[in-house]
Amino acid sequence: MSIKMAELTKLSNTSKSTILYYLKEGLLPEPKKPKPNVHLYDDDSVATIEFIKYLQEHLNYSITEIKSIIDDNNIDFKNDSNTIINYLTAINDKSKERDIKNILKRAKELGVSDEFFETYKKVAIELASLEYKMGAKLLTENQNNEKNELHKLIFDIILTYKPYVFNQATLKEHKVRVYETAKGQR
Repeated sequence: MSIKMAELTKLSNTSKSTILYYLKEGLLPEPKKPKPNVHLYDDDSVATIEFIKYLQEHLNYSITEIKSIIDDNNIDFKNDSNTIINYLTAINDKSKERDIKNILKRAKELGVSDEFFETYKKVAIELASLEYKMGAKLLTENQNNEKNELHKLIFDIILTYKPYVFNQATLKEHKVRVYETAKGQR
């Protein structure tokens, strides 16, 4: 199905000038032009525009960065933009900021060194770099597979598998330490 500009602006709640700007920047595919002054856009253009706006408004990405994301990831907007937005929302969970601020405040009140938190940040940055490289490799090595399913898998690894593995490692370390302490008290 194809839609005209007027309908696209209405469905995406985006001005004509913004849509034309996205076209000029290569974020949207060129419309079909069956007649002079008739431009027909793919129906997935609405999802594409919503994705662009989400990245701008919630993650502060520039147009250049968004173009890179779209080009590098070959996103199928007909089937998967909402899923990707949901995963990005989970990763960028602003509701946790208040909890984090309270934790940092309590730590300061108790005299806990900033070194503890700085170490977490350093390791998180290293892990994020590794995750990005591994995700890119997964997408490159499995080009015959459904790209959107691979995107979902990568996000599931980051949002579900990673915290589970970290928490299990922490629990295992705790058990080892408790065992060693109990053994030393005998």
